[in-house]
Amino acid sequence: MPNNLPTPQIPIARVLSLALAAVFAFILLGFVFSSWRNIPPGYVGIVFDKANHNVTTGALDPGWAFINPLTQAIQKYPVTIQTYQMVQNSDEGQVQGDDSIKVQSDEGQQINLDVVIQYQVDKSEASQLYVDWGGAPLEVVQDGVVRQYTRSEVPVVASKYGWEDITSNKRGQIVDEITQVLTAEFAKRHLNLVSFGVREVHLPQSLQDALNQKIQAQQMAEQQKYLLQQAEVKAQQDVTQATGQANAVKAQAEGDAQAILTKAKAQAEANELLAKSLTPPFIQYEGLQRWDGRLPLFTGGAGTPLIDVSKLQSPPPAESPSPAPGGQ
Repeated sequence: MPNNLPTPQIPIARVLSLALAAVFAFILLGFVFSSWRNIPPGYVGIVFDKANHNVTTGALDPGWAFINPLTQAIQKYPVTIQTYQMVQNSDEGQVQGDDSIKVQSDEGQQINLDVVIQYQVDKSEASQLYVDWGGAPLEVVQDGVVRQYTRSEVPVVASKYGWEDITSNKRGQIVDEITQVLTAEFAKRHLNLVSFGVREVHLPQSLQDALNQKIQAQQMAEQQKYLLQQAEVKAQQDVTQATGQANAVKAQAEGDAQAILTKAKAQAEANELLAKSLTPPFIQYEGLQRWDGRLPLFTGGAGTPLIDVSKLQSPPPAESPSPAPGGQ
């Protein structure tokens, strides 16, 4: 059986209203999403109101920020430390080719310097930086301030010094003077100079040869000085050793002399004691202890001539002959 039921009709007005609601919701959602801006860490945001033609005072900190996308725009500036190099090697600097700074010494010698600058945007003056540079990105500010003022001020300071001072003797003093000048210039333009350094000095070949010869001569002089010091140390050691040996010999001689003196003194004291002990009675006693009972062969003394008394002594008695055997 054929289906004769009527097809339901959707009102056109309702369809249009739903479509408009969807479009409005989509636009509203897009507006909301476009109104939120993310400021990453290490950056600040500067809001420019196109309707009022002014810049919002102060900088927005990192995080989400809400703006009117129809009348406002936001510019982000990094406040972290930025590094800018101007070097001779084209693979290292921001500019291709030889980008080192050419300077002249006070003798008129041309020297090339490789320099490195570190700086950062002054966060408290980021809004004024935006105004002064017409909302230009940091790359434009970097080229107009960091690059240009460095390339103009470095030659002025370097021209006060000789080429040897620039290469070594007063290099630190030159860096300090340039740092002081650039610090003042950067501060006027809302930038803080963190550091300035001369990384390398490129000399013409003639000056490089002269410098090498001077360094070689200094090294030879230092070597001769070292050898002289070693010889002085060796001589001092020899003197010390000889003095020690002489002192040892002297001490030995003094010891031997002291020993002899002590022995002589002891002998003298013994002789003195012996002389004091030889009294006449003691001598007579000792003589009697050693007498064998015989009178002396000579007598005299004290003015009396010596007399031989051996003949006056009686001869010893003769022995009687023994009787013959068997005689009467």
